[in-house]
Amino acid sequence: MKTNLIIVEGLPGSGKSTTATMIADELNKKGKKVVCVDEGVQEHPADYADYDFPDFETERKKILEKWRSFIEKSDKETIYVFNCIFLQNPMCETMMRFGMEDTASRNYISEIAEIIKSLSPIIIYINHPNVKEVINRILEERGNDWLNAVIDYHISQGYGKQNNLSGYEGYIKCLEERKNRELKILQSINIDYYTISQDMKVGEFAELFDSVGWNCPTKEQLDLAINNSTKSFIVRHRERVVATINWHNDNDNGMHWFMKEFIISKEFQGQMIGSLLYQFSENFIKSTLRENWKVCIDLRVPKGKEKFYRSLGFQTMFENETGSGMEKMIEG
Repeated sequence: MKTNLIIVEGLPGSGKSTTATMIADELNKKGKKVVCVDEGVQEHPADYADYDFPDFETERKKILEKWRSFIEKSDKETIYVFNCIFLQNPMCETMMRFGMEDTASRNYISEIAEIIKSLSPIIIYINHPNVKEVINRILEERGNDWLNAVIDYHISQGYGKQNNLSGYEGYIKCLEERKNRELKILQSINIDYYTISQDMKVGEFAELFDSVGWNCPTKEQLDLAINNSTKSFIVRHRERVVATINWHNDNDNGMHWFMKEFIISKEFQGQMIGSLLYQFSENFIKSTLRENWKVCIDLRVPKGKEKFYRSLGFQTMFENETGSGMEKMIEG
């Protein structure tokens, strides 16, 4: 990824902060100079901690000025990793607070995109399929005070008020619509982006097999492999599939997770996509663990790829310690 600015986006609880930290860590391992800044910090180089602007036009001018100042002061030898200030904050303000239509939001975000283009920015969007599931998962951590505050913010003004939304369900509808608008904006403006999703399609699966020269199974087998996976993640560059990782768990998130397919299109290998996709997946597996649990991640390494998997923390299984790994192929 040739860039000086990476911004991680997605809905609350989708893993933006964790993913931003992972990206910064991977870049540091490669010897890059990295500045990773989370949302809401007082001394953010490109954003404000408090959004107490009296009206949108005042806000727009201040935010655009802040971005311009950041670009002028940025170090061209540094890669900056930010969290949610390209889409989330502008959408929360334009859509949720001021009730503006998606065209107005897109025009504002396009202005930001134009200002930052000299840094060749890349957006990483975490597209979780189930908004309610994400919010319910983080509720235990953030508590009811947080939930009540965000519900009030979303339903008492702007979009929520215009559409007579109320309560928890109204908040979820706000987030679902915001996600739809954000993805459409990404597709429509001139900026490079990747999405991490969970909606693998058979044709995309076959495309990835072809991209690395693997013999492609039948469409029916591919469909079954997707549907019977415990969890699947897919990375798209813009709308084109570039990587996937599919997992099977032996017994209700029990003792063993097996990595079934891990494919990165040859064109996109060596660009950190594989490392980040794996770490993203491992974080999901960790989220399923209960206190004092341990699980084993098993895989069969393609010949010549051992070094890559060792870099992810895997160890080689030696015959005199574990016995031989074995397989048997049968045909119908």
